[in-house]
Amino acid sequence: MAALSGSIGLLAVTTACGSSDSTGPVAGAPNVIIKMGSANPYSTLDPAEAYDNGAWTVYYNVYQGLMSYRPGSNVPQEDAAQSCGYTDATDETYKCVLRPNMTFSNGDPLDAAAVKYSIDRVIKINDPNGPVAILSTSIKSVEAQGKNTVVFHLKYPDATMPARLCSGAASIIDPKTVPADKEVATDDTGVIGSGRYKIDSVSFAGSGADKLPTEVKLSLNPNYKGSATDPRNSGIDLRYFADQTGTKKALDDHQVDAVIADLNASDVVSMQQNQQLGTGLQVDSGPGGGIHMLALNTATGVFSKPAVRRAVAELINRDTIVDKAFAHTVSAAYTVVPSGITNATGSFSVYGRQPTSAATVREQLKKAGVSLPIPFTFSFYSKGDEAIQHESALIKQQLEADGLFKVTLHDYLTYAKLSNAILKKPTFDAYTLTWYSDYLDIDDYINPLVGPHNTVFNGYAAPAALISNGLAHTNREDAKADYAEIQKDIAKDVPLIPLWESSQFAATQADVSGVPLTLDSAGIQRWWMVGKNATS
Repeated sequence: MAALSGSIGLLAVTTACGSSDSTGPVAGAPNVIIKMGSANPYSTLDPAEAYDNGAWTVYYNVYQGLMSYRPGSNVPQEDAAQSCGYTDATDETYKCVLRPNMTFSNGDPLDAAAVKYSIDRVIKINDPNGPVAILSTSIKSVEAQGKNTVVFHLKYPDATMPARLCSGAASIIDPKTVPADKEVATDDTGVIGSGRYKIDSVSFAGSGADKLPTEVKLSLNPNYKGSATDPRNSGIDLRYFADQTGTKKALDDHQVDAVIADLNASDVVSMQQNQQLGTGLQVDSGPGGGIHMLALNTATGVFSKPAVRRAVAELINRDTIVDKAFAHTVSAAYTVVPSGITNATGSFSVYGRQPTSAATVREQLKKAGVSLPIPFTFSFYSKGDEAIQHESALIKQQLEADGLFKVTLHDYLTYAKLSNAILKKPTFDAYTLTWYSDYLDIDDYINPLVGPHNTVFNGYAAPAALISNGLAHTNREDAKADYAEIQKDIAKDVPLIPLWESSQFAATQADVSGVPLTLDSAGIQRWWMVGKNATS
């Protein structure tokens, strides 16, 4: 899942959700509103359409899935369901039984029909830029058996079904609030879920394609039944800012209580230093689960030649990027799979941990009959992030050494702008993306990036048989050989070049507590776990 952000316009509009009346604190919950800051506004409240961190962050708090991840765990466990499991020896039928008497936040029943409607709808709408592949590649059909039982008939043995049902694509929505065959407008706020919170109001700015949310107010859902822990607040006031500079200023000015993830690397380092001195904001960190990569167009243009792609892999200096651009707030990556995921390897170490000399690469390109310098456009989206901009300049500098490449930089500012300009065609030479897991399994770093229907759009696909073999192993350790071969092929063919692996950082005011409990590999901001100290 690639990150999505955008700048904020000037004209503000406030829309209240028609199905959500403010009811005040839920019994037993502290009467505390947590003000969250973010630089990633959600793209839409429609799970059939959204495939971005900003949207899924909201989804994990206002919608439920049948399954979810507990804090600190990468094992899917029941959420809206009270039990789930495979019912056949080949792992091609998966059954879930709902918790009894489930309802949405507006009181409508959450039954097997609603689950089937939600899953079928994502697959039927089939948005090419949405999360449909998470469900459609595996699910053949969904069957509602009575009021509380849902059966998934799969296309092939798939050990990742529990994990897929943890994703934002599998969010359960009230069928009465969305059409079955059409996406809702991006400014529609009437979609209703059954998660820990309900949305009370959304403020927007801008118009047309530039209309984006600026503030989302949420209160606890009094009808909630699920696996989430008891809430430590009664509501969230989520405020969006144009970039990470804006989120840091909001912290400094006490406009927000907490910012999770959306911080400049330089600000993180500065805040960490101040914290050690006993001053300033609190800073916490945890595993990030994101892999930042350079994607090369293997189908057309200069990177259709494998020798040119390998030259880039040999010349890039990850240590310099990690040090100079990110001040060691990220770590060098040598595969497209994060180090904490089962069956990850260091396949790109074949190129060495230090870059190959420009002279050696020049000779290799000369033998391959490649004319120098090699011109190409390097596209990226920075969200105004100085570290990403610095990284892009460093890559340009490294590749232009000794006249090997001639690099033109193009910053699109947001993923949406980059996607519309170069991916929908697709027409690009190279671009960077950061991939965050839809679900915590190695398949989610393989299928979406090098599978037959991948979202990179660079003309490359790994052998389908290896991917299928990997999916068939319920014991994921048994899939080691298949996934090792896929990662080896990626290093050999170089459709993607892993650059760094992310960490999560959060900054909070001194009276805020609970944020470290939600910084784990799942990357889910569990807002209900954030509270304020009793002395505040």
